[in-house]
Amino acid sequence: MMINYQGEDFTETEFYGREILEAIQLTNKFPTPKKVLIDMLEEIIHEQLDLIDKEELNHYIHAKK
Repeated sequence: MMINYQGEDFTETEFYGREILEAIQLTNKFPTPKKVLIDMLEEIIHEQLDLIDKEELNHYIHAKK
């Protein structure tokens, strides 16, 4: 599935990767602590929940534990 964002087409993976990188850049912390990355990823997941494959989300939750 392709996602059109600001006139550009992205695969889901590219789109989510871009979202994560933008969140990291906003922290202005390099390298970014793992906890901050996980918190940002969870926020992105919450915001994009309707677009995320539920099985992949369950894999993420299981792996996190």
